[in-house]
Amino acid sequence: MMMIKNWLSATGKGFRLSLLAAGMASAAFTAQAETVTIGGANYSEQTILANIYASALKQQGIEVKTRLNLGNREIIIPALKTGELDVVPEYLGALLNYYHGGSKATTEQEVSDELKQTLPADLQLLNASPASSITAWAVRAETAKKYNLKTLSDLAKVAPELVVGGPPEVATRALGLPGLERVYGIKFKSFKSLDIAGPLSRLALNSRKIDVATIISTQGDLAKENWVVLEDDKHEQPAQNLVPLIHKGAVSPKVEEVLNNVSAHLTTQDIIQLNKQVDVDHKDPAKVAEQWVKDKLAAK
Repeated sequence: MMMIKNWLSATGKGFRLSLLAAGMASAAFTAQAETVTIGGANYSEQTILANIYASALKQQGIEVKTRLNLGNREIIIPALKTGELDVVPEYLGALLNYYHGGSKATTEQEVSDELKQTLPADLQLLNASPASSITAWAVRAETAKKYNLKTLSDLAKVAPELVVGGPPEVATRALGLPGLERVYGIKFKSFKSLDIAGPLSRLALNSRKIDVATIISTQGDLAKENWVVLEDDKHEQPAQNLVPLIHKGAVSPKVEEVLNNVSAHLTTQDIIQLNKQVDVDHKDPAKVAEQWVKDKLAAK
């Protein structure tokens, strides 16, 4: 009987040690999983947003890596799907049209519902923000006056005389030039491959090398430029609320909670002011993002 008790005691001790080892391994895995890699496209607003996500997570003691200025969705989405990235800031309408260029969804609810049906199984949307940033088109004030341009419908009448500039993908994306042609019948004289909301487009428009620039409605330098942003009077652009897009299962519920909290507090006016600080006042995007987090998100 004593031998049996000794064996059971030893067995129980070994079992407890095994459980302890398994628990330690699980904790180590969890700690490793809490290292979140955040990506962003190659323009100021994306850099600011990625840094806001990073700063908010760091505030909660979560380790973060950032990979910024990665280019367009053709680069970023595959990196997210393979697990090279865990989180990226996205825009509802643009993301839907990346997967479904023929979508006719326009409102935030319509776009969100269709996206949930369209996204690959390994990607997941978190909560969308009320903040919105829409692709738009701008002309110099002198051009607007010459042709009496206020809307994209006005632009359609004179587009064959004008050169448009923007990022390479705007020539083929459903919400780029194909969308303008489909909704408004707009066909430009030619297209110059530049950037979006960046120095190349700004210089080209101001130096008259292009007549129309692809812009972002929230870019900070709109306040200082003598441009006219043309009204999308037929609502070609769908809802473009900002939303964290994640690789499903790559982040913990705590990370999701922090990112959803960012979305809840971020406004369109915030984005405009943040972009202005970076693009006009030439402040460091990481520091601008960190200050926003300190001001808007109380540490828990």
